[in-house]
Amino acid sequence: MKPSPAPTAATRRLPEAVIESFRCRYGREPTVVVRAPGRVNLLGAHIDYSEGWVMPAAIDRAVWLAAAPATGRKLHVHALDLDQTATLELDALPDRVPQRANPESTWIDYPAGVAWALGEEGYRPAGMAAVFGGDVPVGAGLSASAALEVAFLLAWERLSGFELEGRERARLGQRAENAYLNVQSGIMDQFASIHGKADHVLFLDCRDLTCERISIPPGTVVVVADTGVRRRLADSGFNSRRAQCQEAVAILRRDLPGIRTLRDVTVAELERHGPRLPEPLRSRARHAVEECARVRAGAEALRRRDLDAFGELMRRSHVGSRDLYEVSIPELDTLAAAAWGVAGCYGARLAGGGFGGCLIALAAAAAVEELGQALTRAFTSAFGRSPVIFPCSVSDGARIVEG
Repeated sequence: MKPSPAPTAATRRLPEAVIESFRCRYGREPTVVVRAPGRVNLLGAHIDYSEGWVMPAAIDRAVWLAAAPATGRKLHVHALDLDQTATLELDALPDRVPQRANPESTWIDYPAGVAWALGEEGYRPAGMAAVFGGDVPVGAGLSASAALEVAFLLAWERLSGFELEGRERARLGQRAENAYLNVQSGIMDQFASIHGKADHVLFLDCRDLTCERISIPPGTVVVVADTGVRRRLADSGFNSRRAQCQEAVAILRRDLPGIRTLRDVTVAELERHGPRLPEPLRSRARHAVEECARVRAGAEALRRRDLDAFGELMRRSHVGSRDLYEVSIPELDTLAAAAWGVAGCYGARLAGGGFGGCLIALAAAAAVEELGQALTRAFTSAFGRSPVIFPCSVSDGARIVEG
């Protein structure tokens, strides 16, 4: 069969575009179609890798993957949005990113990392032909990378004849990022993409992975404002922040021998023993310890439907991320200040790891239009261009749609 020109995600609905591209490229029907969502994190900035508590939610923007078995031990994959194609030898994967002479990752390293992590755990991913596309902005703090990892993981499970438990999936995705891609992230992103539930926030303990789903009051909307500033976590300050937290723990352990991570330190203990920490370790530890307390307070506020209290905790989270953890940028700070001044916007903070990307705001539905206008005015006045603003629905987690 002669391939016909492949449609793009811009000209058709995304799932249909991915499936049709698969038909055009491989001349057959996909046997499995997967949807894996991105996520927002309403509270819990840079806490998951300290085994703390976080409050993410899956969103209605997602990665879609169409796949079918392929002969031999190869992955043939086409990235629809980039119009790029690659092939991986599954028995001879590229070296892990930190082992390379030029340690820069590309999009193909995400499925490669998943295949590597599966192999390290004793699983044998089958040969696969695949096409994927998505509407999760890349590098914006909405976890496009975790969604991509989860999509490939679910497809490989179905095509390879094994099935993983949800927590094991999340751990495999984290292992791919930590060890293969050299991004020292925690487990929150993959967990949220897998376990999300429509209209619910996850209150996740990143140590034991226990999770409570807390419903969002009706009439409440998550609004995303994209600065257009992109970052790469592996070569931003992300990895250094994790190392600084570990260094702070090593020093505090002299006085608090029972602690494993900053999650184990109370605010009172840090006030007592923190002065022995040099800067910037003291500021990093203060943010982490206070953020853990904020997340637990936020869960309680959401249980009692106190959105004003929850929003104030979001504001404090952004301030701590800006002043103590130093992961914000002027574009995000401008958007945050504008959002805090809008009646009906309960709270706002930077999304994801910071260093660029998006602001997320929690607002009453009736305030969304005014909020968007205020964000656009402030951002345009400061930077001479407009942010991309869109509301998000809180969605269910990853699933196999067909096959």
